[in-house]
Amino acid sequence: MILPAVIEKEFRMFFRYPLRVISSILVGLVFLLQFVFFGQAVLGGRYSQLLASSTGMGDYPTYALIGYVLWWVSVSPMEAYVWGVRRELQRGTFEMNILSPARILELLSGLAVSWLLMDSALMGIVFLIGALIFDIPLTFTIILKSIPIILASLLAFLGFGFIFAGLVMLLKNIGPFAQIFEFGMLFFSGVFFPLSVMPKWLVSFSKLFPLTHAASAVRAIFVGKTYAEIQGEIVWLLFLIPLYWAAGYLIFKWAEKITRVVGYGGY
Repeated sequence: MILPAVIEKEFRMFFRYPLRVISSILVGLVFLLQFVFFGQAVLGGRYSQLLASSTGMGDYPTYALIGYVLWWVSVSPMEAYVWGVRRELQRGTFEMNILSPARILELLSGLAVSWLLMDSALMGIVFLIGALIFDIPLTFTIILKSIPIILASLLAFLGFGFIFAGLVMLLKNIGPFAQIFEFGMLFFSGVFFPLSVMPKWLVSFSKLFPLTHAASAVRAIFVGKTYAEIQGEIVWLLFLIPLYWAAGYLIFKWAEKITRVVGYGGY
């Protein structure tokens, strides 16, 4: 069983160093707090009528907390493909894994799922701490209704991440490019501000990101809306899942084919 073995290895490596776990949580909180307090300073307080009229959610800490945590977890598969594969190349173990009976897609999927689970656990803690700090009401119903939306978004990003896995095999170090994409998604998905303030063509472009729809849908659930009222966001997510997986798989197989010819070449 390749997938459980890879997940176990990644968990052992990450949680072997408690300070690394604490540091990840603290970094997540620091980024969250500075964006929330900055947003409140700009808006002139916690509640914004303008935000409420454009998004349906006027409480800025809740708005930012949902978007921020979803963004961090969404980029996790891409981080796994970029830095996880690069790490294996640096150690000289990637080519050995390729030569093993294990399928490369299984190895990479295990890497992405393990990072996704770890970041979900860490960001779950950050979300709970943020909810306590800003006194955000949480109910079991809200959490339960949000889970399918979040899972659909993460499923799409798991497929899309294979593009980055292929690029890492070809180019070795694509960290700067990946970071540009990740922070671009932070901007285009309306994590900290409503998309209504952006030009219409950018709003249309933002619909290509699952995070845009996931954040909007979860925020709507937090203010009491039903699945029927967020049907449009759900349809977009269901459309993007096969699209992202198809694009990710095709580009990855193309990159793998070229890499097998020119060689992996270490790092």
